[in-house]
Amino acid sequence: MKKFFPLFVDIRNKKVLIIGYGNVAKRREEILTGFGADVVIISPEINRKYRCGDIADTKPWFVIAATDDRKVNQAVAEEAADLNIPVSVADCSEECTCYFPAIAESDDYIAGIVSKNGDHKGVKHIAEKFCTIFS
Repeated sequence: MKKFFPLFVDIRNKKVLIIGYGNVAKRREEILTGFGADVVIISPEINRKYRCGDIADTKPWFVIAATDDRKVNQAVAEEAADLNIPVSVADCSEECTCYFPAIAESDDYIAGIVSKNGDHKGVKHIAEKFCTIFS
């Protein structure tokens, strides 16, 4: 099992590429823009399908693969990894080089929460608990 180090970074004006635009991608976009990221989306719902080379052409700081197509997500993960760009793959934690956390935030505190075992419902529950602790 990979063990990831939690790190908080300033992402203002950093380019983030999201491939896909379903519910997961929309939530990620909202969070990222809230932190000031420059979000670029490639998705048939917005513009067009992902093509190999899109990541190299876009030159993002971070990539999110969040389509409903396993093969596309895998191709995105491979291209990002080949370019040494961090990638979060919504449907396959093994292909991630970083995780996208649940965010719990108040005026004074912020926490990013991930699960070691892929328990997304548990992460959501813990994030909600943090929010009540923060308020």
